[in-house]
Amino acid sequence: MDYFDLISISTRNRAIMNPTTPKKVVMAGEMARLKAGEQVIEFGCGYAAVLALFGERFGIMGRGIDIREDACARAEETLRGAGLAGEIEISCADLLDETPDRAYDLAACVGSSHIWGGFAPALAAMTAWLTPVGRILIGERYWAKEAVPPSFSREWPEVLTEYEIFSAAREAGFEVRGVFRASPEDWDAYESSNWGGLLQWIEEHPDDPQTDEVREYLHRIQDEYAGYGPEYMGFALYVLVPA
Repeated sequence: MDYFDLISISTRNRAIMNPTTPKKVVMAGEMARLKAGEQVIEFGCGYAAVLALFGERFGIMGRGIDIREDACARAEETLRGAGLAGEIEISCADLLDETPDRAYDLAACVGSSHIWGGFAPALAAMTAWLTPVGRILIGERYWAKEAVPPSFSREWPEVLTEYEIFSAAREAGFEVRGVFRASPEDWDAYESSNWGGLLQWIEEHPDDPQTDEVREYLHRIQDEYAGYGPEYMGFALYVLVPA
């Protein structure tokens, strides 16, 4: 089964596709000093939950980009439900094929920096879409400990420590204005929801030839979480402003 299909199955019951909460997303928007009428672009927007929250709370306008057609359809549904379809548009496209269509006040990327190969190249790519005083909201995994078992770290070659994240942000010309870390409860809710989505699909497709593959993926991510979990892996929303 295609990796994107597994992601769609596992996240079917979540609005935000990462271990964070609507409250923390809004707090990050406040820290970024979002204002009504500002233009926001989100890369790898998933189901547009972040854009919808920003539209409802701050009155922003903008655009979301995602490569998965099912995610784009659900994102458009989310925005219609929030009354924001006329303010925020969704583009179903490969980010690597996209070029800036305008200068944005804030660029967001929550859990998708791997598209560009990691945190530092993501900052470089996102900066090209910003006004000279534009800000960045980036949601990123990080190593919670310096010493990580090689059997786990090799699965996540692009993940940095928070010290490295702060250093890379400064090297890219930004200051870290705020950080909103995932709690153990956030992680449990995120992982449990993913497991539930996969189990739900298995229950709905008992005779599907791909059921074994889906179950194998379920067991792999469960074993990874049970063996390492938030003891070694963290996640946070970082608000970056020009230095």
